[in-house]
Amino acid sequence: MRDNQTTRRMPMIVTAMACATASMLAGLALAPSAMAADTTITLQGADGASLAGHTFDVYRIGTYTDQVLDGTRISSLGVRGDTASNAWAADAIGIANAYDPSTADDIGKVYGYDDAGNIANIKMDSQTRQLRNISKALAQSSKKPAAIQGGANLTTTQSTLTINVPSEGLYYITDSAGNPIMVGTKSGNANIMQLDAKDPQWRTLGVAVVKAKSVRVDKKVQVSRDGRTVGKDGTASDPVGVTVGDTVTNTVEVTVPNKQAAGAVKFKLVDQPKGQTYVQGSLSVRLKNAPRTDITADAVVYDGTTQNNAKSIPGDPALKTADNKPADPDLAIPAGGWGIDGKKLLDKYSNRTIVITYRMTVDKASLADPANNTVHTYGTFTDGIHFTTITDQDKADIKAYDFTLRKVDAGNVNTLLDGAQFQIQRNGKWMNLDQNTGKWSDAANQGSATVFVTGDTNHDGTADNRDDASQRGLIRFKGLGYGTYTVTETREPAGYASYAKPTFTVTIDDAGTSIQYRGTGTVPNLTSRLDNNTVQVKNVANLTQLPQTGGVLAFAFWLACAMPLFAIGGMMAVRGARNRRDALTLTHDGGNPAA
Repeated sequence: MRDNQTTRRMPMIVTAMACATASMLAGLALAPSAMAADTTITLQGADGASLAGHTFDVYRIGTYTDQVLDGTRISSLGVRGDTASNAWAADAIGIANAYDPSTADDIGKVYGYDDAGNIANIKMDSQTRQLRNISKALAQSSKKPAAIQGGANLTTTQSTLTINVPSEGLYYITDSAGNPIMVGTKSGNANIMQLDAKDPQWRTLGVAVVKAKSVRVDKKVQVSRDGRTVGKDGTASDPVGVTVGDTVTNTVEVTVPNKQAAGAVKFKLVDQPKGQTYVQGSLSVRLKNAPRTDITADAVVYDGTTQNNAKSIPGDPALKTADNKPADPDLAIPAGGWGIDGKKLLDKYSNRTIVITYRMTVDKASLADPANNTVHTYGTFTDGIHFTTITDQDKADIKAYDFTLRKVDAGNVNTLLDGAQFQIQRNGKWMNLDQNTGKWSDAANQGSATVFVTGDTNHDGTADNRDDASQRGLIRFKGLGYGTYTVTETREPAGYASYAKPTFTVTIDDAGTSIQYRGTGTVPNLTSRLDNNTVQVKNVANLTQLPQTGGVLAFAFWLACAMPLFAIGGMMAVRGARNRRDALTLTHDGGNPAA
């Protein structure tokens, strides 16, 4: 490219971040390039991560001039600013040069270049401090012009965002959740440019990877629903119900901070549980886009007992903020939780998205007081002088639900019945309840499963005057999560019929707002739903109390009860007829009927 007297080649910034490793050739612009109606810049989330939570504003530093193209390659071109962008560039250069009293890292003015061209002239491979400084100074300058038309407050929930820009050129894009971006558009059909004449690598133009100065985290609870494993957020809009005592799998997805572009020096995570306990040794780390690549060995895991019994991840007291406060303090490991020192992850997998998988046992949960665990992420960044720690967190609630069984007399539902015994199953397995901890578990068989007795509030197996009289006739089943449970009456209250013991199912959804009860025994209408958390179960004292529905089930029950009587009556009739026949035979033969 040519200035007024000579031809020059200039390494212009075209990468997504101010500290990235790509540039392109540019120089003094003699005339602005023609506006391209379809000129765009595409922003991409690192490793396919969503750009949700980012807000972008787009500013033009300068337009291209004197492009020299070779098919899809750009050999050289120029960059020229306008009045407003040159004033902004000049002010930012002054701010950047004032960061450090030393002039070694000053951004110089090159003969034949305007101020926008001086920014583009910074060498990406050898002037990383200057690039970091100018990127920060452009944001601080009071002379920053207005964003381009249609380029303010841009957001997306997708992993890419395509931005229409008014002309081919060099642009500066601010990111509310990360570092500023400087990127050059493609020129016509040419979208790659050589970093340097001696560098064989070519850089793609018009596309920038958002290498956020952030540690945004996404946590999910993995559960089986309808035969599929799904990740649930554990929020009000995506609830998750789990039975107390169950062990659940959790996943944490986070992008490792960018070491080069963002100046990340520390990366840590801490999981803080409530009502849950980490299953030690269950944590693993993998790359999101290479799930078979196990990188757990590069994560230094703390769980309160390992790592020389360390109870915290040590910080670095030498790292100070701009107001001289600690930027990297020690991070305590919560009871039942875990922590990761990700220094090795930062060194090896900078800007890659990782997935952390681990298991937690639910110790205590209810609708009013859910179990939860919150994953906290910490990234410490430097601008070359001071340090700043940025954090993020994501919490997943786990709820469990209660229902009350109300045992009543079929003839008078106001009569509550103590002493009825019940057992409960889930997925065909009988269940045990530890009354001290509230944890459920699978029993080996029905004989070893927990027996629940109506009115037995002290759980000693009987209902008597030592129990709470206000809970007569009741059993409270607590701490149950998503699923269908079968409740079976195994012994009726004293004085009630053993042939009419009811069985019913309880179906609980993740939200716990529509618990369903359905009788499954031979006798219909002994089970009824009083409200979302209460089921009424009747016992009959005699046949006259059986439900009179006139339906098939009622007839079947009557028939079932009557068949033994019919059989006995039939046997008696046959025996009587046989006796009469024998008597007649004896009489006709002259025998003695009394013999």
